[in-house]
Amino acid sequence: MTVHPDPEHAHLPGDRPRTPTHLAQWAVGLAGTVVAVVTASYTIFGVAYVVGGSEEISDNWVGLLGAVALIGGLSVSLVAFALAVVAKVRHERWMLLWLPLSVFPVLLVVVTLAEMFWIE
Repeated sequence: MTVHPDPEHAHLPGDRPRTPTHLAQWAVGLAGTVVAVVTASYTIFGVAYVVGGSEEISDNWVGLLGAVALIGGLSVSLVAFALAVVAKVRHERWMLLWLPLSVFPVLLVVVTLAEMFWIE
């Protein structure tokens, strides 16, 4: 007989590994997409700012890309956050749920700080 020191991870012969629910998968997928889009758009934004200064990012597509990515990412991450909260209330124990639970608060802080100190 095999001894399992951690009963959380003990597997019985008839047990199947539990897969995450569709709700949790959607939450993590949306949050991952938001992270990818915001990272890509702000990489473009940062390169344009370093190369050309503030003239290169104001009143053109680079500034619009940054604004749309941040506002769109904030709204989509709010949906992912809500889905992750519902999944947690339903006792989902998937470790990747930390992503949607942290992306929305981080983006909210970034938007708040950018509005207070940088955006005119």
